[in-house]
Amino acid sequence: MLNSIVDIALRYKVLVVVAFLLVVVFGVRAFRAVPVDAFPDVTPVQVNVYTESPGLAAEDIEKLITFPVETVMAGLPKVSEVRSVSLFGLSYVSVYFEDDVDIYFARRLVGEKLLEARTRIPEGYGDPTLGPNSSGLGQVFWYTVESIDGKLTSMDLRTLQDWSIRLLLRTASGVDDVTSWGGDEKQYQVLVQPRKLISYGLTFKSVMEALAANNRQVGGQYVDLGSEQYLVRGLGLVGDTRDIGSVVIAEREGVPIYVRDVAEVKEGPSLRFGAVTRDGKEVALGLALARIGENAKNVVDSVKAKLELAKKALPKGVAIVPVYDRTELVAKALKTAESALLEGSVLVAVILFL
Repeated sequence: MLNSIVDIALRYKVLVVVAFLLVVVFGVRAFRAVPVDAFPDVTPVQVNVYTESPGLAAEDIEKLITFPVETVMAGLPKVSEVRSVSLFGLSYVSVYFEDDVDIYFARRLVGEKLLEARTRIPEGYGDPTLGPNSSGLGQVFWYTVESIDGKLTSMDLRTLQDWSIRLLLRTASGVDDVTSWGGDEKQYQVLVQPRKLISYGLTFKSVMEALAANNRQVGGQYVDLGSEQYLVRGLGLVGDTRDIGSVVIAEREGVPIYVRDVAEVKEGPSLRFGAVTRDGKEVALGLALARIGENAKNVVDSVKAKLELAKKALPKGVAIVPVYDRTELVAKALKTAESALLEGSVLVAVILFL
């Protein structure tokens, strides 16, 4: 058998060389495309559904949100298990599928059922949404946003993270989402004073309705003037606290009553449940989540390239400091494997020659 193989190889030398070169080329390509990571991702096929309902107790979350979502998801094909957690203001439902189900097919099935789930949740109690397409090992890069000179507040750092850095990093190749932690989340707050409301004969509902009705753009078709057409637009989006305070709630005897007449309008932080600190200073933290099936090294390289672009747009005195880099762990794991293989090869050679 071996002699016949050798004879064929000697007879068709050119064909054998070409086949060998093709194997080498495709082997190198396959080797470069193989995902390299420090940990094997054994996470089952799962899709998470989140629903936020601020202020609602855990018992009410379970009854009004979690149970309807669980009921809808339990009827999906190839579902192995449905788990849920109901917390204060948050419902978390995990739908587990069989291992042979494609993750994107599973997310499409869950997304279709969310339409039915929304009809079963009472109006005003939250809108269920899909979680990121990432596993528990998807956190490949952490970084902090810090104020070097201490002039920026924690709310300024969180605002930069949410509206500048995070949006740019989400365009990185292989990144499914970027989450923000720490700092104060910026809000435009309308602090209504009940006594002033009563004096004007108004209610909280009237203030909320006025703010909602006066914060939108409206189209008015167009007007013909000669041979030209002029578009008519109603510009009503608020831009700052002054615009919010100038919203008219009602009028009394021809005199308008503004929001600023019954409330204090200001920028302020939202309610917070924790903080992120580094070396005793409060910072904002960002976590880049890799999409399932992506090469962690390629994702981190793409994130780093986007961070370099983000640094150019940051104000002076702000720094982005890497905290956790998966590629460093991968490099150490590969180095350990290489040294183990080298030492093992030497030991085998020594044993064979002795």
